[in-house]
Amino acid sequence: MKLAIKKPKEEFWKTDLSFEDIQKMLQAEKITEEWLVCPQGEVEDAVLISELLANPSVFKAHSNKKKEASKTKPEKQALNVLLPCLALAYIPMVFLVAFLSCAVDPFGGYYVFVYSGVALLGVIPCYVVSLLNLTAKRKKMVPTQLKSPCFKFSL
Repeated sequence: MKLAIKKPKEEFWKTDLSFEDIQKMLQAEKITEEWLVCPQGEVEDAVLISELLANPSVFKAHSNKKKEASKTKPEKQALNVLLPCLALAYIPMVFLVAFLSCAVDPFGGYYVFVYSGVALLGVIPCYVVSLLNLTAKRKKMVPTQLKSPCFKFSL
């Protein structure tokens, strides 16, 4: 199993490590037992290196619980996935509605264009607030929001 490590208050992870690599780095005093470690790509399962040394099978227990939970309930789409999809779908939807409204009224497309611009005056601030909220949660390492893989970073 590939592992990733990082300092407790840092953002970037050092990836592609084995259990033996972490032990060698501890012996060389490149890292301490207060650093976080997780299976690569599973940030929500991060534990202290001291916990990993005390119980090397700590991640196997986490993965078994995850598999059982995923069998019982389907995973919801997170806001960090839906938000960009909705933002990207806005323009094609406006074009489609404008095209359809031209069949009813010759100025229908123009009206849709104008009203969609006015709607963006309210939608863009909501989008910015949502992005700032997601970023703040990611920096605080809220486990339910972090589904992204660990970043590659070398010490």
